[in-house]
Amino acid sequence: MCKSPASGILGGMKRPLAGTLAALLLALPLSAQNVRVTGAFVPTTGVPVVTGFNSPVSISPLAMSPLSAATLVPLLAPPALSPTFVPASAITPVPVGALAVALPSAAKASLPGGAPESAKTPVQAATPVDGWASRFNFQPSGQVFDGSRALKDQTGATFQAVPKGRGAVRVHLVERAPIAAPKAVPGTEGLTGKALLDALNQISGRGHKERSYSEASDYMFSKADHVIINGVSGVVDAYSGIFVPGTSKEGADYPERGDSNGDGHSDTGMNVEHTWPQSLFNKALPMRSDLHHLMATFMHPNSVRGHMPFGIVTGRGDYENKAGAKRGNGVFEPPDAVKGRVARGMLYFYSRYKDSRMFGRTSVVFWNQQIELFLDWNRRFPPDAFEARRNDLVEQWQGNRNPFIDDYKLADRVGADAFRAGNGPSRGADAASFRSSGRRSSGRRSTRR
Repeated sequence: MCKSPASGILGGMKRPLAGTLAALLLALPLSAQNVRVTGAFVPTTGVPVVTGFNSPVSISPLAMSPLSAATLVPLLAPPALSPTFVPASAITPVPVGALAVALPSAAKASLPGGAPESAKTPVQAATPVDGWASRFNFQPSGQVFDGSRALKDQTGATFQAVPKGRGAVRVHLVERAPIAAPKAVPGTEGLTGKALLDALNQISGRGHKERSYSEASDYMFSKADHVIINGVSGVVDAYSGIFVPGTSKEGADYPERGDSNGDGHSDTGMNVEHTWPQSLFNKALPMRSDLHHLMATFMHPNSVRGHMPFGIVTGRGDYENKAGAKRGNGVFEPPDAVKGRVARGMLYFYSRYKDSRMFGRTSVVFWNQQIELFLDWNRRFPPDAFEARRNDLVEQWQGNRNPFIDDYKLADRVGADAFRAGNGPSRGADAASFRSSGRRSSGRRSTRR
């Protein structure tokens, strides 16, 4: 058998093993005798960077885990020191905070903030801080939300993925889609005030095909409110901004995994939120199934809102989630991300159904106290690409459009005076009485509410 030079040296010299290793190390270039682990991290993944060997070597995360263990084994053999990596298939993922890098005993750590060279190794990586107190959303299947690229849905809305344990991440909305270009609404040219409102009453109902509530719910979850983020299909809860993956047409198949929105509840699915409460029209069709005022929401925020009017919560409310939804002062305040969408759904509903026999005294009180608020939200939060796309999808299925999404400036052209219904008060005892009756039991669990 042919022996290598190294084995010949070891065989011919009867020195201890420690002395042999020391001699080999001294024979190497000085630059190869030290491995320096820096405290630099990839901002969103927390992946450490190992430097040495004349160029940095990045330890990539394992598949399905934004943050996983990796083992680096330096080979102390001439003529050069080079790193080899244990295959990913041989490594068991470990929780965040337990990332370990195996280093030779001579390795020294250089940590951020001027930490001494004698600081202990390995360097511990932390979960990126995102300001949310929630836990996790889902464990992706076939897709990795590892922060390596921007998370965008097909309309351009921006999301953030936050690692929450062994392969689990929570994905939440951080920025709405770009503002949509306005579209002309034929038949509104030169009109203002009541004349414009009457025209919009006709325009908003043009082509409307009445559907069952079950059909509307199915279409909302499977199509109208469906988005795709980095190849993963799912639904975003309107009141929490949390993305839940899935392809189902059933709201029960979009659960909140853990307390994703930080409101103290873990919902087992989503509901159909009626921005104009069903109790005000006795769940009658076509109002109940009109997708232009429906939204997908988790069960608990849906129940918290009940049939309360919308408004701005001042002081300390009795409900709040991490997206900014609040309840207090007898009103429910949706997050900024959907304030404009809520306003345009309500403006549409009034314009479309103001002459309905179901529009009674209670509806007058409910509507009149919110008009100025909706005009303000509509102005401050114009329609984005998500709303514009949804308007197209609803028209394809239901047959009619929401003209306030096509041209949001129509609302100000109508004006608060023309929008005011009957002689109902915009403030006062009747409005206060309605607000106080607006809560619905938080125990309601149906996904077809």
